[in-house]
Amino acid sequence: MRWVRGEAARARHRERAAIFASAVGHPRHLLDSVRRGLILVILIAITPIASASMLQGVLQLRRATEEAQHRLLQGAIAGAGSQQNVFASAENVLQALKNVQDVRSGGSDCSATLYGATLSLPFASNIAYIDPDGVVKCSALAQPGMDVAQRPWWIAARKAKAFTLSDRMLSTVTRAEIIAGTLPLFGSSGEFEGALSIAIDAGWLDNLLKRETPLSQGVAVVLDPTGEQLVSNAPAISKRLFAQKDMAKSMGQLGETRDEAGRSWSFAVAPLDRHDLLVAFAQPSDQLFQWTTLHVAVSFILPVFMVIFTIVAIWLATDRMVLQWLLYLRRVTAVYAQGHYGFRPSRMDQAPSEFRVLGNAIEDMALAIRERDGKLREGLAEKTALVREIHHRIKNSLQVVVSLLSLYGSGVRGDDDRRRFEQLRMRVNTLAVVHRILYEANEGSEVRSRELLREMGALLEVAVERNVLITVDAEDVALPTDLAVPLALLLTEIVMILADTEARQPVRTALRGVEEGGLLILRIDVSEPIGDALEEPRAPLAHGFARQLGATISTTATSTGSHVDVRFPSRIKRR
Repeated sequence: MRWVRGEAARARHRERAAIFASAVGHPRHLLDSVRRGLILVILIAITPIASASMLQGVLQLRRATEEAQHRLLQGAIAGAGSQQNVFASAENVLQALKNVQDVRSGGSDCSATLYGATLSLPFASNIAYIDPDGVVKCSALAQPGMDVAQRPWWIAARKAKAFTLSDRMLSTVTRAEIIAGTLPLFGSSGEFEGALSIAIDAGWLDNLLKRETPLSQGVAVVLDPTGEQLVSNAPAISKRLFAQKDMAKSMGQLGETRDEAGRSWSFAVAPLDRHDLLVAFAQPSDQLFQWTTLHVAVSFILPVFMVIFTIVAIWLATDRMVLQWLLYLRRVTAVYAQGHYGFRPSRMDQAPSEFRVLGNAIEDMALAIRERDGKLREGLAEKTALVREIHHRIKNSLQVVVSLLSLYGSGVRGDDDRRRFEQLRMRVNTLAVVHRILYEANEGSEVRSRELLREMGALLEVAVERNVLITVDAEDVALPTDLAVPLALLLTEIVMILADTEARQPVRTALRGVEEGGLLILRIDVSEPIGDALEEPRAPLAHGFARQLGATISTTATSTGSHVDVRFPSRIKRR
């Protein structure tokens, strides 16, 4: 059942396409169509709405980016606040210790003083005093005499004028990762007198940052000015995220990076107040922009769906409400064009009111045409009857003339005069035969070429004095009636001239009528040579009738006789 319905739908579609393809109103260009025009107008109308929705999505994405950057910065600063306090506390302790004379002089109480200070600081693992040559004079843990003059952090501390922090490194005393905070000491005259150094436990800082900023909230990391990682709540992840990145260039904007699994992370960077440190905070982009991505996608996808839905709705609506009724009216007009004016478009009762009005107007027009067509047919039948009656009376009159010529011609004694009477009688009889054909023709404005040539062949074969055999093989062509009389007379003249040729045997003549390139060609094959018998000086009447037809006469000698071609514009209708 579904297959039958599908075939019926495809048949209707092919019929619709064939009708519209053959119609005069076939679309001349892409927009020359009701359906396409409506789609274009509606698309232009909804373009501002769709553009506003997309612009809103862009603005929302920008606003979400700014909010995400602000949120990440707040998280970074909040997570690094405690770290900043630790570094500040370490600096304050060293500032206090530099004023202790036993410490600066490296006296016997130096180690005890430093050890007591270390115990009071939970983040410190060691405090040491280092002389200007880079040799540890005393420390909280026993390591006097150690030379650190070549250590990078000591070289950097000697060049600095204030408290400095080293990179994350492994302590040779505690065998744990530390960050060395160094405070250079200067005398009253400004000479370098050594430095105080505190070992800050990096693991303790990591745990502090993990408590302040759990990994579930994001990855927080404290970096030195060169980008080296000092403290992180997830060291393994932060090394992968921020490796080989110039974090200073990322300040003031939202950055993006990827982890080992290829997951995208968004991060923001902010400077700490002191020590030239940077703090970075990162969160997964899908987590950070979860609802923003959905909202932006909806802002862009919704206009697209709206456009698609609009196109489909207009396509179906125009087909349902407009095109199917135009197609039905096209079928109705095709039925009326075939002359079935009594047909009533019964389906128009289901059409919209505008199409019902149009259908009623077409039906009224068909009834008016039916009435006028009936009157025209009656008038045409009356005129056709009158024309046929005229042809009949002319034929009868010509038959009377032929009888009179036969009666008077029989009393003529001279052979030449009797031959002229016979030729005259033949010409008049030709006219009578043509009018009889016109009287018997079904259509008063046309005559059949095959019928005309056969009638003339039979007439001429009997009428000429010599024994002439005429065969006819012509295409069935409809000729206008104004060509019938001059063509018949031209053929009569040619046959009479051919019959006058000096030949001992019967003259065989074959008539063939063909149409080539808008010309009717009458080809006559004669079994005897005719020489110049059809030249204009010797056949003036034949050439006169040819000029009436607009024809040309050409004669060609062949091995079996002669070949005559008569070519003239036919104005024909092939059947």
